Amino acid sequence: MGKLYWKFFLFFFFAQLTTVLIVSLAIGMVNDKRERERRLIDSAPAARTMVIAAASTLKANGIASLQSLLESWVSEPIPQLYAVNEQGLDVLKRKLPKGINIASLIDLMNDSDNRAIQKIHADDGHDYWLFVEPRPKRPPPTYFNGVKLQQNVKYLLPAMPLVVGFFVSFLFAAMLAWYFSKPIKQLRFAFDSAASGNLDVRVGDAMRGRRDELADLGSAFDVMVGRISQLIQSQTHLMHQVSHELRSPLARLQIAIGLIKQQSEVANQSNEKLTVSLNRIETESIRMDHLVGELLTLSRLESGVMALQKEPLDLNELLQELVEDANFEGLAHQVSVHYAANTAIQIQAQADLLQRAIDNVIRNAVKYSPAHARVDLTTTMNDVTKQVTIQVTDQGIGIHDAELEAIFKPFYRANSDSSTSVQGYGLGLAITKQIVEAHAGHITASNAAHGGLIITIVLPTIA
Repeated sequence: MGKLYWKFFLFFFFAQLTTVLIVSLAIGMVNDKRERERRLIDSAPAARTMVIAAASTLKANGIASLQSLLESWVSEPIPQLYAVNEQGLDVLKRKLPKGINIASLIDLMNDSDNRAIQKIHADDGHDYWLFVEPRPKRPPPTYFNGVKLQQNVKYLLPAMPLVVGFFVSFLFAAMLAWYFSKPIKQLRFAFDSAASGNLDVRVGDAMRGRRDELADLGSAFDVMVGRISQLIQSQTHLMHQVSHELRSPLARLQIAIGLIKQQSEVANQSNEKLTVSLNRIETESIRMDHLVGELLTLSRLESGVMALQKEPLDLNELLQELVEDANFEGLAHQVSVHYAANTAIQIQAQADLLQRAIDNVIRNAVKYSPAHARVDLTTTMNDVTKQVTIQVTDQGIGIHDAELEAIFKPFYRANSDSSTSVQGYGLGLAITKQIVEAHAGHITASNAAHGGLIITIVLPTIA
């Protein structure tokens, strides 16, 4: 369960449980008050019968007969009946039970059954309240979780409402938290999936049964993802079309240049300016063709159209081959590449793409290194994470720290003196980044302490 679920759950649970506690305490206070008042008199059936008999005697025969009746009951081992006038005096001049007075008798009569206490107008002109004193025997004790409670506490804390309220609150809080957090969790997974490049994800079907703002949000998400997918597909399609359309005239231009050169040689024309112009056109057309090829590759990698065909690959063999090629090209710049082969490292990759990615990094290191410099290539295995780290370190001047992430963006070139003197389009590292990430790896750049740039590539190995 996510954090949002527990926030909803705890909020609803404590809200309902607090409501149950407050209501239970309120009911308990009322019940406790009534119970304390009822304990002032005896309301059992036998006591009610005594009250009815005394009331009938007083009505029929007067106060003298009632006195005689009460005097006869005094000697009996039964709860005694009292007849109290409006002055609070008992007809037999007895002391009233604790807590009894005229005010309490009036309250008890308004709240109790008329058979437990009755008010009679006697023949002597006084009003008498008839009731039976409470029984001396205490009721059995009440226990809650093994603890003996005072008789008033059991009304203040009624066990059954609290237990039922606790479980009902728990159940409804869990249901409400699940009801609200489930669609939000689905939306979060959908956003993560879309951010990872899966624009086919939809949440509308999962929220079809809802009729609330969260369902509207899910529908809006589906519309948004669909629109983004259409835009990306149209841009990708446009990039493919433009790339193919540009390559056709470039190819024809190169053929035409070759024919012109052949004709010039056959005619023994020695127009130096024409030759220079043709060479310039040929160079620029080759550069444009290379640029279009790079753009097409980058477009395919970013759009996910290029499906990888991975196979087991010996990384050392691949790197040694790249180092040999780089050393051959580095002769012109007097730059050498050094690589100490590590133990056999097996990875799952598409050989041509990964070779191109690492080759871009090594070529950049050679191009941006000064004469008589050295480029170091190292590999480090991590047996715990099952990853290999490839580092390419040059001896150039490096780049600004603020540009370390930007150099992996298309067409970005660092603002350094060496970068302005080297031809390029700023697509090599962007393509490398796409290839590395397509192989479930990542690439970073950092400045070396002695000067120069360090490109670090981390790739998963075969377990």
